Amino acid sequence: MKIKISAKEDLSAFFQLVAPELGLSLTETGKPLELICRKGSLKIIANAEKTTIYYQEKAHLFRGLLLWTQSDSTVVHEEFPQFDQIGPMIDLSRNAVLSVPQLKRFILLTSKMGLNSLMLYMEDTYEIPEYPYFGHLRGRYSQSDLRELDQYADQLGVTLVPAIQTLAHLTNPLKWSFAKEIRDTEDILLVGEPQTYAFLEAALRSIRSCFKTNKIHIGMDEAHQLGKGRYLERNGLQDRFSIMLNHLNQVIALCDALQLEPMMWSDMFFRIGSPTGDYYDPEVVIPPEVIQQIPAVTMVYWDYYHHDAQTYQRLFAEHKKLNQPTVFAGGIWTWNGLAPNYGKTLATMEQALKSAKSSGVTEVYGTLWGDDGAETPMIASLLGLQLFSEAQFYTNPTWDKIADHLKLFHGLQAEEFLLLDLFDQTPGVAPENPSGSNPSKLLLYQDILYGLYEKAFREVPLTQHYEKLAQRLAAVETTPDTASMFRFYHQLAVVLSLKAPLSHWISDAYQEKNREKLQQVIEMLQRYQLELQHLHHSHRNLWFEWNRPFGFEVIDLRYGALAKRAEMAQWRLQNYLAGHITSLPELEVPLLPVDDPRIEGSLGRNLFHGIYSASKLSDV
Repeated sequence: MKIKISAKEDLSAFFQLVAPELGLSLTETGKPLELICRKGSLKIIANAEKTTIYYQEKAHLFRGLLLWTQSDSTVVHEEFPQFDQIGPMIDLSRNAVLSVPQLKRFILLTSKMGLNSLMLYMEDTYEIPEYPYFGHLRGRYSQSDLRELDQYADQLGVTLVPAIQTLAHLTNPLKWSFAKEIRDTEDILLVGEPQTYAFLEAALRSIRSCFKTNKIHIGMDEAHQLGKGRYLERNGLQDRFSIMLNHLNQVIALCDALQLEPMMWSDMFFRIGSPTGDYYDPEVVIPPEVIQQIPAVTMVYWDYYHHDAQTYQRLFAEHKKLNQPTVFAGGIWTWNGLAPNYGKTLATMEQALKSAKSSGVTEVYGTLWGDDGAETPMIASLLGLQLFSEAQFYTNPTWDKIADHLKLFHGLQAEEFLLLDLFDQTPGVAPENPSGSNPSKLLLYQDILYGLYEKAFREVPLTQHYEKLAQRLAAVETTPDTASMFRFYHQLAVVLSLKAPLSHWISDAYQEKNREKLQQVIEMLQRYQLELQHLHHSHRNLWFEWNRPFGFEVIDLRYGALAKRAEMAQWRLQNYLAGHITSLPELEVPLLPVDDPRIEGSLGRNLFHGIYSASKLSDV
């Protein structure tokens, strides 16, 4: 479409980026498009002669332009922003680090939906020039990378917010020898050590040089062993509130010197104040004198778990007692395992976002964590991001609105995207998967001969489930952004459908002493091995399309382990059939449940090291 723009602000850089995405070209003879920037709603008034779009900021304008180009020639449409800042938080610290071009693509998709903020969670994936081992071989961004990304985001109206760690979650960088004097425990910095604050000053100074915004997230969550390592040896047993406040005040002073406006995860104050260490404990007590000593810092309340509005309302009220501004971080469950848990995402975030609005929260993030190796690709979050997008522009967005706009904004069918939820929403798992059960990951990684989760799996029809899912995924209409992802997930369903019955067949055939069946199982193992190789290649293609190469060596290791165990299973069965051995002791051990069988609606949940073997993996 040819358009002629009338606007008071310079939008040339903005249109250079968005015009190709929208199929627009700017000419002096095109259809008149008047753009009026002012506070308030996003409003579109269009007829055959002229279009006027009223907008508050560029991210809203991008959304408005897309809505206009996809609408009839005559339209009056108005939407009302609910939050000042809203967008995803991308985990760049669990091995997968998006390449600069693909992170730009993700920023553009964010802006296209009208989301105006994007947080980069970087534990050790940013450059600190004084510490060359920080982020070494981890795919870290250079300072020039971050400046390039920040400038690109700014042109689209998206604020890039750096999120780092200044206390805990630092296992990767603290393993290097440079960190010997600043290490309390394996993942926590040594509070009170001057070298700790020299390191943090360098980190903050590096970040400050890369971003236009003054905002910074300084982390400080889940420091469960705070004061219990070298700090304890140096200082003896100390009040943990005092340790936390001492460190926080020193970090805030560093931020103040650099004119940074910090926010932090709030959980440590609640954990220390809870008898059980539970962040969400209704019996938590934070002494008034502690609250009075908290310096000026925004508290980020994170919660991805609760299915009821009352809990969110209670916890928003508890945060108000801290007398600090509150930001909310919800979650799009990209960390469930191999595929997103959309059942729990939709159930929890509907209640959370409503509660955030009624509690007066003005800044919201949807976290995209990548726990245990970032096996779920970031692009799988699009449906969840659409949920956050519609929650930004509608008080109570309906499912139909979310689904319609996913199709409009991304060319994707919501029902097809929800197929990804079926990897873990299997028979035996409660609706909405409240326990975060991840049977697809358990099945893929458990051993073929003596799988830890085999007892639970034999009670549910996983073979038929994944066969049907593979058929449905094969028929999905993809887009350039999602083609590799859906190919990977289709192949994953194929592999799971083949692996699901293997352990059972091997065990039954062995117990029956049925040599013919055992020979058939060997042939099935060979087919499984071939499809597993295809899955590895598909996963590899997807990873290298979106991410930097660093980190995939961990995924390679897992696929290599699976391939070798399939080879081992064949070798053991062939030796048995050939009479070289007279028994297979690994098939004579009784099956036991791994998880508490009283937990209803779950087939189990675990990370790779707890799935692959009951034996010890290295120092895990």
